[in-house]
Amino acid sequence: MGSAIMLKTFKHIIELIFGMAFIKLARGLGLEKSSQFFGYLFTKIGPIFPQNKIALKNKTAAFPEASEAEIRSLNIEMWRNLGMFIGEFSNLDRLRAEADTRINISGLDLTQKAFEEGRGLIFFSGHMGNWEVMASATHIFDKDVIGVYRKANNPFFEKWITTIRSKSTLTRLVQKGAMGAKKIIKNLKAGNTVCVLNDQKMNDGADLKFFDRPAMTATAIPKIARKFNVPMVFVSVNRRENCQFDVIFHPPFLPETTEDTHQDILNTAQKMNDMMEEAIRQQPAHWLWLHNRWK
Repeated sequence: MGSAIMLKTFKHIIELIFGMAFIKLARGLGLEKSSQFFGYLFTKIGPIFPQNKIALKNKTAAFPEASEAEIRSLNIEMWRNLGMFIGEFSNLDRLRAEADTRINISGLDLTQKAFEEGRGLIFFSGHMGNWEVMASATHIFDKDVIGVYRKANNPFFEKWITTIRSKSTLTRLVQKGAMGAKKIIKNLKAGNTVCVLNDQKMNDGADLKFFDRPAMTATAIPKIARKFNVPMVFVSVNRRENCQFDVIFHPPFLPETTEDTHQDILNTAQKMNDMMEEAIRQQPAHWLWLHNRWK
């Protein structure tokens, strides 16, 4: 084993040890106390992380009218939301068990009608509020929903994360990539649904507008939606107090379909960006600004 691989493995093990300690503490505290504790903790340690510079830069560019004090306040609340998410993720099974009292869902009628047409549905959202809540809410329509995710860099965490999700939110998970795309298409053809977070930077995406700046945007989902004429539904998650959330299923829409396939895909991807931006602007502190989205 090379020295580089050994160092990487050692780093992953150290991360796992700290991670497991966090998880044990979160489970011991319970859902609400864990959310509050880690939310407070991350307001203190978050600004120390190197990614904090990315978050500040992103917010400053997105809200040029905001003062430096407003940006820093927004930044602290972003770290709070991330900490709360971490505390809640360790207790996802408890959150789902109490979903009837903690999760308020709106926009069901139009989404249900689109689902009953039998063409499948593509649910898309971003890293806002507690993004795992969106995946859990889609079970109302389809028990066979597929969740698309990016594999964790740490293989030890990968196993834990997928186990938590399979027990608490999504029982069927596929990784992004060619094999995942085949499973997505198969599921949609069967009239089932797919759940995806579409707000991360893509090196091979399209250069589209996001917060009035060019941002590399994923186009795989718009391509699939157009090819099979699948309705799309944007789902936003708004955080309230004490681990309570509003999940909003926005009106379903069909991807653009003209003679210009390439432009149709770009237009649909841009519409997804626009819907995402509008939702983020409503609760900007609750989006994960740590992504190097505009690099």
